[in-house]
Amino acid sequence: MPPNPALPPGPKGTFLLGNLRQFTDRRIGFFQDVAREYGDLASFRFGPRRLYLASHPDLIEQVLVTDARHYIKHFGARMYSPVLGNGLVTSEGDFWLRQRRLSQPAFLKSRVLSYAPVVADLTDRFLAGWKDGDHIDVHTAFSHLTSVIALKTFFGLDDVGDREAFVAALREAFTLLSSRFARIVRPPDWLPTRENRRVKAAIAQLDKVVAHIIALGKQRGGTGDDLLARLLAARDADGSAMTDRQLRDEAMTLYLAGHETTALTLAWSWYLLSQHPAAEEKLAAEWRTVLGGRTPTADDLGRLPYTDAVLAEVMRLYPPVYLIGREATKDLELGGYRVRRGTTVFMCQAVSHRDPRYFGPDPDVFRPERWLDGLAGRIPKYAYYPFGGGPRVCIGNGFAAMEAAVVLAAVGQRYRFTLDPDAVIDVEPQITLLPKHGIPATLRCRV
Repeated sequence: MPPNPALPPGPKGTFLLGNLRQFTDRRIGFFQDVAREYGDLASFRFGPRRLYLASHPDLIEQVLVTDARHYIKHFGARMYSPVLGNGLVTSEGDFWLRQRRLSQPAFLKSRVLSYAPVVADLTDRFLAGWKDGDHIDVHTAFSHLTSVIALKTFFGLDDVGDREAFVAALREAFTLLSSRFARIVRPPDWLPTRENRRVKAAIAQLDKVVAHIIALGKQRGGTGDDLLARLLAARDADGSAMTDRQLRDEAMTLYLAGHETTALTLAWSWYLLSQHPAAEEKLAAEWRTVLGGRTPTADDLGRLPYTDAVLAEVMRLYPPVYLIGREATKDLELGGYRVRRGTTVFMCQAVSHRDPRYFGPDPDVFRPERWLDGLAGRIPKYAYYPFGGGPRVCIGNGFAAMEAAVVLAAVGQRYRFTLDPDAVIDVEPQITLLPKHGIPATLRCRV
C-alpha cells in the first residue's frame, strides 16, 4: 500500500511563522503537547520548513535503525558545526564511519572499567576541597569535576589552564547558536553582526584551549593509551595522519560530550534526590551496605542496583540530550505517511520518557523503584533511549554510566545537598538540557 500523500495531523500555526512561536516559548512543552494531542506521528511547521515528530517506539526505531542509512543529521544539529566542526556528532558517511572505528577501542567495556580507579581518585581529590556548609551551584561543581575526568581519561592530561574561560565560552557559543534554531531568517556567518562577532570570539577561546590540549599530546610523541594518542597515531591507507582541523574537531567533540552530559545527569540527580528524601535514604543505605564508606571500584558497580535505578530514572525525567533529529535524504515512508526528501523527523526523549503507556499513570513522578522489577526488559527498546540508538548511538554511553555511578556513590556517602529555599529550578533546552538558573545548594555532611 503506498504511503499517504497527506501530512500527518498537527497544530495549526500562523501564516508566516507556522508553529515557531509556540516552540520558542516552551520548547519541550510544545513537543509534549503535539504528541499528546496529535498522536504518534505528527507534523508542524517552522516558517516554510515542514517537520515531523515521531513518538512511538516503532517509528523511532525505524528512523534510527531500519532506515538509518537514508537519514542524516538535521538542520538544527548542523547549526552547532561552528563549535563541533566535523567531529563524531556532526560528520556523516564514510568519514564518520572511519572516525567512529578509530575511536571505538577506547570505549570497549574492558577499557571503560579500567578508567574507574581514575574516576574515583579524581573525585576523592575534588571532594577534599569541600566542607560542611559550603554554598555551591551543583551543576557548575560537577561540570568542573567531569571536565577534569575527561581531560585525564581521554587526553592523558592532569589539567589545562583557562578552565573557567573555556566553560564560559562554551555556554556563550551554545546559547547564541541555540537562539538561531528558532529563527526563519538567519544572517550568514560571515556577516559581522554583533552576535556573529560574539560567536567567533567564543569559538576562538575554545580553539585556544583545544589547541593546547593537542599540542601537549604531540609533545608526548603520540605515546600513551588515551584517545588523543590514538587519534595522533592514526593513519589513512595512504599513510597520511589526521589534519590539525580533524584533530581539533574530534577533541572538541569528545571534551564536550565527555563531560557535559554526565555533569548534567549528576546535577539533576542531586536536585531530584534533594526533593525525595526517602529515595535518597534508600540510596545511602545501599552504599552503606555494599561500600561501607569506601569509594566504589569497578567490581562494585554490579552490586548497586538502586544506584543504577536512580540514574536511569534521572535520565528518564531529565535526559541530558532531549531531542534527536534526522533529515531524509530520499522520499521515505513512516507510519503510513510519506516523508519527503529534506524533511526533518524529530524524536524527543522528553516526550517518550514520560509516556504513560510505558511508564504507568505517574510518568512525571521520580520513582526509581519502577526500574527494579524488570521494566527495562518489558518496555519497547525505543521507549527509553537516553543515549540515542542505532549506528549512531552515543559512543561513550558505557563510560558515562560508569562515571555517573562512581561519582554519585563517592560524593553521596559524604555529602547531601540542601536546595536553597529561594532557588528557581527550570530547564533551558539548548543542545543539552541545562538548569536555566543553576541548582544552588548547601553542602551537608552525611551522618
